[in-house]
Amino acid sequence: MSAPSEAPPIAPSGDTSRRRRPARARVPAGRVPLTVLLMLVLGLAGCGTARSPLPIEAGPLPASPAPAGPDEQMGPPDPGGPGPASGADTGTGGGAGADGGATRPDGTCQADGRPVRSSEPPLTPLPPPGRMPAGSRLRTIARDRGYLRIGIVTDAPPAGLMNWRTLRLEGFDVGIARAVAAAVFGPTDVDSHIQFRAVTTTDREDLLRSNMVDMLVATMTITCERKRQVRFSSVYYEATLRLLVRQDSGITGLAALAGRPVCTSAGSTAGEKLTRRPPAQAPKVVTLPRIADCLVALQYGDVDAIVGDDVLLAGLAAQDPYTTVLGPEAFGPAFAADGGLDEPYGIAMPITGDSADDDLFVSFVNGVLRSIMVDGTWSQLYDEWLRPGLRVAGQPPLAGLGAAAR
Repeated sequence: MSAPSEAPPIAPSGDTSRRRRPARARVPAGRVPLTVLLMLVLGLAGCGTARSPLPIEAGPLPASPAPAGPDEQMGPPDPGGPGPASGADTGTGGGAGADGGATRPDGTCQADGRPVRSSEPPLTPLPPPGRMPAGSRLRTIARDRGYLRIGIVTDAPPAGLMNWRTLRLEGFDVGIARAVAAAVFGPTDVDSHIQFRAVTTTDREDLLRSNMVDMLVATMTITCERKRQVRFSSVYYEATLRLLVRQDSGITGLAALAGRPVCTSAGSTAGEKLTRRPPAQAPKVVTLPRIADCLVALQYGDVDAIVGDDVLLAGLAAQDPYTTVLGPEAFGPAFAADGGLDEPYGIAMPITGDSADDDLFVSFVNGVLRSIMVDGTWSQLYDEWLRPGLRVAGQPPLAGLGAAAR
């Protein structure tokens, strides 16, 4: 895990094409550089106990699977949103999907290439904390292991960040993760029942496939390709694509960025969507390990814009007052057609080979999501973490979380 990037604001200047690199700050004698201090903290975190709230360092990971063929590439999400939940994430038959329209044989995509966003119906009623269904993976976690292993982003405020004063993880996704853990173990001292692990956009699926985490609550967009590798909950937040630019850049939309460098995090859906643009209209996509790295590149003048989800770009804009977020109109109607701006977030869980147990795990998580959307917990998390940056009221995405019981 790395510490959140602290990108210093760069004041506007007459030259909008390049920025002068800020001078390196001198470290006063006798003081320990911040980077060294953070490395020491992370080193201690890697040696923590199984229930330590600090993320542990990732071990060697297996190689990612081969990319899908041209006819299997991710399509833009369904703009209409999920309908009443029914059926599994990874069905094996074709026919009509719950999202409407025919689905491909593996059940992950509709015939038009958009991902099927339906999921298992929520488990209703939810079992009391500590009394998970007999013979299930949830029972093993609750009674034998005693903690959930949850992958989380730690340098992408307001979704997930480390508070270095309290050494406690905070953010919208962190709150969602704690709600799931509280449903398994109870609300008392919930962090003692979670082993958080810092993740990036490039290693999320690998961590699930290698059984290093039980779930990912990490700004992960539901896509066709990802649904072939992991199970997804129903949507817990409807993110949308946005552009972040310097206020003095004169850039008002994607059309002005043709052939110019635009940054996004490696492994994100935003970069893939930009590459679908006709060559004459496509920007030059630059991928960096973390979205926070893109802010540094923008301040240095190495890129002209950042493309990403509204939540993440709002967090970057809060760190640099000389940037601004452009709304959906910046992409143009052709890009936005068929849900091209939609980035529906889902909680990802592993495919273990036990379909019935995998279904139950997803249903339980969906039951928790429905519960916190109904009882006001979701709205409290939104108002605390997302509303200050997005500046709009939030509505929980209950459409895909019907009350059907198992």
